[in-house]
Amino acid sequence: MSTRIKRVFFSPVPLLALALLTDSAFAQKLSGAVYTTTKDGTVVNQNVYATGTDVYLNGGPQNDHSSGLPDGTYYFQVTNPSGKTLLSTDNAVCRQLTVTGGRVSGATGPCPHPEGAFNPANGSTTVQLAPFSATPNAGSEYKAWLIPTGKATVGADPKVLVFANANAKTDNFKTREAAVPQGSCQPSSSLSALVNGTNVTSYVPKGSWSSGSTNVAVVNVEGSTPGVPATIATPNVVNSCASNSVTGQTVCTANNADVYLISGTTLGSTLTSAGSGTIAFSGGSCTNCGVAMDAVHNKAAIALSLGGFGGYQYLNLSGVPAFEPAFASQAPSGAAGAFPANISEDILVDPFLNLILSPDERGNFELVDVATTTSPAFFENFIGTGSFPGDFFDSAGEDCSTGIALAPIEFTGPSQVYVADLTQAVFTPGAPGTWSDTGAQVQTLSESILSAGASGIAVAQGTHTGIVSGEFGGDAITAIALPTTSGSGVPAITDWMTCNIGNDFSNGLDPHTVTAYQSPNGGHAIALLANFDFVMNTATMLAVVDLTKMLDPTIVPRTVGGHACATSPLPASVVSFIPVP
Repeated sequence: MSTRIKRVFFSPVPLLALALLTDSAFAQKLSGAVYTTTKDGTVVNQNVYATGTDVYLNGGPQNDHSSGLPDGTYYFQVTNPSGKTLLSTDNAVCRQLTVTGGRVSGATGPCPHPEGAFNPANGSTTVQLAPFSATPNAGSEYKAWLIPTGKATVGADPKVLVFANANAKTDNFKTREAAVPQGSCQPSSSLSALVNGTNVTSYVPKGSWSSGSTNVAVVNVEGSTPGVPATIATPNVVNSCASNSVTGQTVCTANNADVYLISGTTLGSTLTSAGSGTIAFSGGSCTNCGVAMDAVHNKAAIALSLGGFGGYQYLNLSGVPAFEPAFASQAPSGAAGAFPANISEDILVDPFLNLILSPDERGNFELVDVATTTSPAFFENFIGTGSFPGDFFDSAGEDCSTGIALAPIEFTGPSQVYVADLTQAVFTPGAPGTWSDTGAQVQTLSESILSAGASGIAVAQGTHTGIVSGEFGGDAITAIALPTTSGSGVPAITDWMTCNIGNDFSNGLDPHTVTAYQSPNGGHAIALLANFDFVMNTATMLAVVDLTKMLDPTIVPRTVGGHACATSPLPASVVSFIPVP
């Protein structure tokens, strides 16, 4: 069965009550099934939603030939996953619906909830679950409950129901938090941004897959962090760093199996991943190839070689940091160590949909369901053209507030970017499974000519703004504006602007030396790019680009074509430069 995933966004409200649940040895188990769905009830077990008002309740199968729930009147409620915290905010008497012919047939009671559309496929009319407050669960998970009114009583608090668990049916679903933690939803490119209050520091590896020095540089980007700038000594060449702005911890990977845990400017410990052998990309080879941060679950995902084939390994950063078992990609591959590798140069972790995004240079876009990181499920989508350069997807990008996923196509000029809406994606289980988005497209960004084509990408989470960069030289970059909503239609980059950075800047090597964040001092989208000094054989400069200003034509005038700077380079009000020690 194929399933579609959607997301929920709504402002958190205070927790108002505790659910009082009781167990009874004499309670008769309720037959039938309940599930959350869309307004029209056409999708079973929707799981993740786009807005708070998108979550509806239904019961029975998605056809008119099987039995469902017993007919009658039911209460419903929303709690945290354990059921201990009631999240529904209105009185229980307002949370009633009727079941007719085994299907939910609409809301009832003195103050009924809004209803969805009638679904002729099974004769049901769904009922909206909202209003309910934000879950305390770190994974944004909720539980919906359905209880016959004859098996429950309203407690002293009119919002609370007292009933036996055996008399209820439940279904879990997820929502999206209002804000994506900075550091999450960034590709496993080279450098990272750590946001701490009004201070922002960047961790810049001095090496790459193909060359460079040992050590990690730390520089002040905004504010003033004590002890910074600094250089952190490492025994081996570092290729990638990722920072968790919630905990303040940074994880860096070396070209071998070393993984470095950094706090502030101190290298705390060195761990060893399960990496073995090497895998090859167009920009070099590696054992550990990069790290992406999941700040919601306080985990880091390492992209690595497992005997010459692409794979992944999670590092749990809670308590005493410890690796989970590594697992191999199921994407198509060649021989061990053969170019190109079957994982992305820069993977990305969506901590809300619990997905690893891995578009690779073979033209395959792998999504890995890591809802349980020790039991992953794989979904493949070959979207390459079968010809050069259409197969070279060079990095993963995503606006995790909307589920708009991106993959720049290397060596294209003008730049081409694959754009998909994960809220419209259809997943078909298998070994491996497949996924598709019928609205996805390869979008050409006119006037965007970058060194080695569209290569690196990053989205400043919370701004719907991002950057596409080149690599191995050149100083041109493209700022992109992304849609603010998702869930229907063809996803597309809504605006873009290509300019030169200037100041003799030269784009870095692989993994891509670009990241982005939302400034804590004004909210603008900021991109960070490290250079590569071919004389010094390392990064010596950090460019700080205000993408919000770059896309503003009153600040940066445009060509007649509308998507490039009328004059270059970018003005000092848009770009600044920081020495990298």
